[in-house]
Formats: sequence, C-alpha cells, structure tokens
Amino acid sequence: MTDRSIPAGDRPGLSRRGFLGGVGASAAALTVGGVLGDARPASAAYYMKWGAVVSPGDASNNIDFSRKVDILRRMRPQTARISMFWGDPYNRRFSDAQLDSLRGTGLTEMIIQSSEDPDPNLARHQLSLMLPYIDAHPNTLFVWEIGNEPDWHQPNNPWLARWNRLATIRDNKPSQDRGNLLWAVNMPAGRWAGDGSGFTFGSSGSWFDAFVRDTGDGLGGMLSGPYQPDVVTVHCYSSTYLKRGADGGGERNPYKMVDYVRGWNNRISMKVTEAGIDGYKSDRGYRYVSFGSSVANETAGQIDSVCFYGIPPAEREYGIGEGEADQIGTHP
Repeated sequence: MTDRSIPAGDRPGLSRRGFLGGVGASAAALTVGGVLGDARPASAAYYMKWGAVVSPGDASNNIDFSRKVDILRRMRPQTARISMFWGDPYNRRFSDAQLDSLRGTGLTEMIIQSSEDPDPNLARHQLSLMLPYIDAHPNTLFVWEIGNEPDWHQPNNPWLARWNRLATIRDNKPSQDRGNLLWAVNMPAGRWAGDGSGFTFGSSGSWFDAFVRDTGDGLGGMLSGPYQPDVVTVHCYSSTYLKRGADGGGERNPYKMVDYVRGWNNRISMKVTEAGIDGYKSDRGYRYVSFGSSVANETAGQIDSVCFYGIPPAEREYGIGEGEADQIGTHP
C-alpha cells in the first residue's frame, strides 16, 4: 500500500554474489500476463524467506512496539520490510535499538524502504542515514528498496518515475554500495483505467511497459541495462486467494505484476514486499502460507522472499494480529 501523504518528488558470510548466484536459472519461458507451461509442484526445493511489513504509525493509530515485535516473531520470520521513511522523507522512523529488536526475531534479511517517490538526491540522503547500521551488521542482508508503487505517484509520467529510479542507481551506487546491500526498485501497483481510482493512463501493462523500457537516454531499461537493480520488488493483492487468475483474472490477477516482470526478464531476482487479502477471513494466515509455499516454485526460485501486509498500523482490512501471525508461523 502506498503512503499517499507524501507528495511526489520527494547467515554468516552472506554476500550479494552468493545471494544472486543462480537465481531463476531454470525459469520457464514467459509472455507478459501469463506463464507458459505447468507450475512446479509445491514440494519443489526452493528456499523462501517469510516476513511482514513493519510500519511506524503515529500516536493516533499505533500499537506498542514490543507488540509489533511479538507479532513478527510469531510468524517465524527471516525477512521484514521496514517502512523507514513512512510519513517523513527526511528522517528515520525506527531507531537502531528497534531494528535490533526486529532482527532478534530471526531475520537474516531487512528490506529498507525509501520514501514513496524520491529523486536521486533524496534517496542518497535517506540511504546515508542507514549506512552506519548496515556497516555494523555485515552478516545481515539489507535490501535498499527505491520508491513505492510509482503509478500512484506519477500516474501520467512513467518515464519520470523510471528516470528517478535508474538515475538514483547511477548516481549513488558507486559510493554507497556495500557487500551486504542489494539495490531494488519497487514495481507499479498495477493501476488501470476503470479501476475506480481515477487512473486515466490506460492499462496497467501500458504503464509498466513505459516504466521499464529503454528510452535511449543512456540509462537503459529497468530490467536490462547498465543500471538495472539487483532486485525488483512486486506487490500481490486479492480479495479471495493469492493465486494466479483469482478474482476473475485479467487486471485483478494477483500475479499480474509477477508475470509482467517475468515477461521481460525471467532471471532477475524478485521479492514480494507486500502481499495481502482484503478483509478478515478466519483462515487468512493459512491462505498466506499457501501463497508463500507456492510462489517460489511457480517462478522457479526467482522469488525468494515474501512480506505480508502488514503488522499494525496497517489498514484495518489488512492488519495482522497475533492469531493470524500464528497461522503464518506454520509455514515450512
């Protein structure tokens, strides 16, 4: 989910090389919007990291931080997406001590989200605030996730959204890169004309195409080129089940963005940094386990981690409480 309060503009020895090696090596042939061939069975041996989105909240809608940590721990997590600049693009929203508490739940990976739509200078400032912590924990893999759901923040200008993200990598990575740091770009939410949000650009596919395509400006393509990210991150939402073709398929397909990315590049590493099912279901946590247990196999290991949205103060229809966290904690 996007923070629309922010205006546009604004295991031991773990290494990036080891992490990226062989990802997606046996991925199936793809076309945009669909996968050719049968999915691998759920028993296929692809490793999955499990976790949740952790947001800071404020005095009016927050829960005690120790409760956030307990909910995350119940999920038996290995990863978490930290909304570090939610509501404030210039200052961190979590202290080092709070990050230590989250890591203490079992995390081997921390995905640090930038503000919603930073330009290269703002992104540089934000990452500079995190680098001392990253340097102090060389055995934790950090993922610097640039932007969030760009079709919400640049609904009519995918080209500017593309430029901001690739220019951030071009300008900042040479001096800010670390051996335990991956650079990621978050893909569009998948808005389309007629979705009820007022989006007028056209189909989600046309916006995505403009966002990832090489325009000849020297930055290359989002998913292939000199400044492509190490990782791309996607969001998957449904009103029923997180399965390909659910909710009638088409523009409502929860796997839509997964398939779009794989249609362009079936080897680039992917992470699901938001996944959710609308509204309370007594078995929703088990539905999340089903998704996390299948998506790595269905992408031949191209997706290796999933964060569910989210630990409160996530919107009420998505908030994960203790009982649901216990269900998620039954994952393999």
